[in-house]
Amino acid sequence: MAHFKLYDTVNAIDHELTAAETSVGRSPESDIRLLSSSVSRNHGVLKITDNTLSFEDFGSSNGSYINTVKIEGKAALQNGDTLLIGDFELKVSRVSDEETTTFNNADDATQIGGYKPPPATPATPTEVSNEPDIPAMWSEHAGLEQASGTIFFSEAPASAANKNYRDGNLNNAPIGDTPRLVGLNLSLEGEIYPLDTATKTVWKIGRDQGNVDICLADSSISGLHAQLINEGPRWKVVNWMSTNGTFVNEQKGLSTYLKNGDIIRMGSAEFAFELPPQQVPVTRSDAVPQKKKCFLARLIGKLTGGPSVPR
Repeated sequence: MAHFKLYDTVNAIDHELTAAETSVGRSPESDIRLLSSSVSRNHGVLKITDNTLSFEDFGSSNGSYINTVKIEGKAALQNGDTLLIGDFELKVSRVSDEETTTFNNADDATQIGGYKPPPATPATPTEVSNEPDIPAMWSEHAGLEQASGTIFFSEAPASAANKNYRDGNLNNAPIGDTPRLVGLNLSLEGEIYPLDTATKTVWKIGRDQGNVDICLADSSISGLHAQLINEGPRWKVVNWMSTNGTFVNEQKGLSTYLKNGDIIRMGSAEFAFELPPQQVPVTRSDAVPQKKKCFLARLIGKLTGGPSVPR
């Protein structure tokens, strides 16, 4: 039987396909587990039949695509194709038997490329919510994080640095033309992390220097903690495989869209997300405040018999 490999471009992970069928989805039971709310729990299945690889979509909420063409039921995959599932891009390649190695997927089918933790006692998986398409936690198998040295902490209120930033008391350099993250506390205070969309659209954030774009050396931050994603005019932060979670304005979330000035907390480290003035969307209330004021003034004038306001 032919062997194929899928390369996850978002997480930089190789998935080798050696079985006749490989399930894909967000469920803990999936052979390839993709942790994103854009992926259905039982999204679909990869099949190898007569040395041909195909993917069958199980009627997922967001669909599946091959090279931007939506899959209707089942479709064949060729060497070099890109399988698009939710937020994930999976590059297809065919490999020889000599090149094929098999992962041990006993605990978590999604493997982290290049990282081999020391042996750890498997932890009891966190109970999954009965809600159909929202996982209870991103990191339901805690053994990996325990082995990597991430320190679990109890949720705490925002630091004084958060208030200082809101009050404009921090002495940060002007933003310029590039979006950025600004460190607000701990040893990260005052650190600037530029987010240049001319060179990339996904930034991996965590403590594992070899596998992330923004390395944060704090023990409350997981090795692979979160991803910051640019979608044209929109930005979002996606919790990745963290122990302590990702918060936006003290609201814990799996995938959260951002606006200028939002406070992101990963573990106990806090950051401000900032956009250049020309990239900050103009809201309707910002665009027509004077018109509203004039209308209200005319209305009050008519009701009270006072002087009229010119249009």
